[in-house]
Amino acid sequence: MTILAVCIFFLVGFLLLIALIKLALAQFSVQITVVSDAVIGALLVAKAALVLDETPLARSLEHDRRIVAVAVKVLFYGIASLAMLSVERVLEALPKVHSLDAAVRHAFEHATRYRALSWALGISIVFALYFAFLEINERMGQGALWRLFFESHTTGTISGRPLTFTTDNRRS
Repeated sequence: MTILAVCIFFLVGFLLLIALIKLALAQFSVQITVVSDAVIGALLVAKAALVLDETPLARSLEHDRRIVAVAVKVLFYGIASLAMLSVERVLEALPKVHSLDAAVRHAFEHATRYRALSWALGISIVFALYFAFLEINERMGQGALWRLFFESHTTGTISGRPLTFTTDNRRS
């Protein structure tokens, strides 16, 4: 899969996540503007997903059931995203308090744990979709998932779906 396709997938996923969070916070008149973060995040995450998919951890998961591989990768990326969000909060606090130790204390004293957990959960859901689609695409053959969702139907049935039953199999 190309980095552009992966980047577009994560960008759309992160923009949907931002839209959901904006909608949830709108009732409290809280404004967030993180579209640029979504673009940068999508670029970084796309590159990381492609690179880390070639690591020994990913290679060792090739022999497990696909659900195990997806779950382990989602757990790994979910924990990593929670760690990155924590580092981001510390770096935001650093100019205010002027020392790393004080920045860490400030970040954790002023942390909104529910916000961080909701971001980590949302990001994990985007990763779960990505890894599930990746496994389905590999199982069906390269490009089959794209054809399934984006190409027009070419079958001769009225609905475009093949018939899955016959009249000979009726119950008596």
